[in-house]
Amino acid sequence: MEKQEQKFELIISTESKVLACNIADFEKKADQFLSTLTQSFETDEDFGRAKEEVKILKELEDKTRAAIKNAQQGDINELIAQAEAIAERFRQERLSRDKLVKEKEASIKDNIANAAIIEILDTRNSACSESTISLALEFTMPKDTLKKRINDATKNKRTIDGLTKAVNAEKALVLAELMSEIARLQSRLKLIPISHEYLFSDAVKLIAGEDDLEEIVAQRIEEEKQREAQRKAEAEAVAEKAKLEAEEQAKVQAEAAGVAQEMEEQTPSATPAQSAVENHGFVIQISLPPMPQADAVTIAREVKAVYGDKYEVTLKSLKG
Repeated sequence: MEKQEQKFELIISTESKVLACNIADFEKKADQFLSTLTQSFETDEDFGRAKEEVKILKELEDKTRAAIKNAQQGDINELIAQAEAIAERFRQERLSRDKLVKEKEASIKDNIANAAIIEILDTRNSACSESTISLALEFTMPKDTLKKRINDATKNKRTIDGLTKAVNAEKALVLAELMSEIARLQSRLKLIPISHEYLFSDAVKLIAGEDDLEEIVAQRIEEEKQREAQRKAEAEAVAEKAKLEAEEQAKVQAEAAGVAQEMEEQTPSATPAQSAVENHGFVIQISLPPMPQADAVTIAREVKAVYGDKYEVTLKSLKG
């Protein structure tokens, strides 16, 4: 609704008394004008009217105060006070309306931007089924960067329509880039075989990067094969060594048992005549220092070679 600001204006002309005054009619028109001010703030037209009303209120305020100043002569204090009150109403409404317009504009801009940001983040979350992809996106397209792009699109836009178009255009661009990046990350993640996931603790960084991932995967798997072959060879070597040591130990034990058996068989049995003679038996003990059993067997054989035909020579371990 177009405001008819030129159709009412306070007139006060005085000498020593009021010569001309339309204060009653002026106040009535002021009330009518104030009641028709814009109350809805949704479209560019709404904000355009409200901003124009601020200008009109300023003009009416100035003209009213000018009339007051021109009329400040003689005994007209009551008239001036009434006019001052009307002028103050114009001022208060102007200040309130100016603040309201700015707050509403900021609120609408924030709502438009926030709605776009929410749509982008919802799309991002629904498209990322794997946590690895979501984490990788924080390297390539961080949430804060996406929000900043939308907020930057709202700058220097004088109308709601212009702001809406700019935000929608940037939102569409961001969504297209986002889906393309998610597809890229998913294709790179598939290059890492599930059977060898343990080799890729840095998977997030790898898929977010631009390096040749196929080459990296092949290299790590080959290195793991080499390590596995080495571990197998070492295990086989340990097993073979243990087997040889066990066989050697069994051989030595068998030889010791054979020597003991041989000595026992070669010991002469006592004859009845000898049993009749009262003799005492003696044992000569030779203690050997700690040594391998094979060395002890060799020494026992040497002693037996010298004395075995006359005396019983036995070999016992001191263990236990």
